[in-house]
Amino acid sequence: MESKHLVLAGDSIFDNDGYVLGEAGVIEQLRCTLPPTYAASKVAVDGDCIRHVKNQIADLPSNATDLIVSVGGNDARFHSALLSKIKHPSELGTLLSVPLDEFMLGYRLMLEAAKATGLKIYVCTIYTAVPFEDPIWRQFAPLAIGKFNEVIMAEASAHEIPVLHLEEVCTETNDFSMVSPIEPSNQGGQKIVNHIVEMVLE
Repeated sequence: MESKHLVLAGDSIFDNDGYVLGEAGVIEQLRCTLPPTYAASKVAVDGDCIRHVKNQIADLPSNATDLIVSVGGNDARFHSALLSKIKHPSELGTLLSVPLDEFMLGYRLMLEAAKATGLKIYVCTIYTAVPFEDPIWRQFAPLAIGKFNEVIMAEASAHEIPVLHLEEVCTETNDFSMVSPIEPSNQGGQKIVNHIVEMVLE
């Protein structure tokens, strides 16, 4: 069987060890799920944003073959105050036009840096089913996140990079951490890992 070394970059979607209450985090789950000849490392850092990925990939293992990036949620959160201004979903496009342009530029530069590594690149969308307590967030956050996901998918498509759709993977309340609802739980992490493995083995 061939040998691969997968590296997880980005934010706390992959660096979730502090949110799973003593259970296995995503990196350990990945190592346990991959075939025996595969290895996995993590350069993702809780709290990091798109601009940090360039520094993360400077620390890639020399034998890395595949780079999976899950980032953008923290960048989107910087604009969360805009949600309080929304009265109707039709207003989202106007309110988010400038943030989305900034997000697109940053994400494009990140992908170019990732591709420059020569590794096989995969990216993830931002999940949308986060169990927010605030009713305004529950109503409008998924729609707003969807706009950022459109950018991720468009940029990935332009670079011919496969996309893992986390909004289709983590859909249940128990997929999110009891410590922080924006982080994946052990259950959610395993779902993410299963899809990563399926995607890479294809």
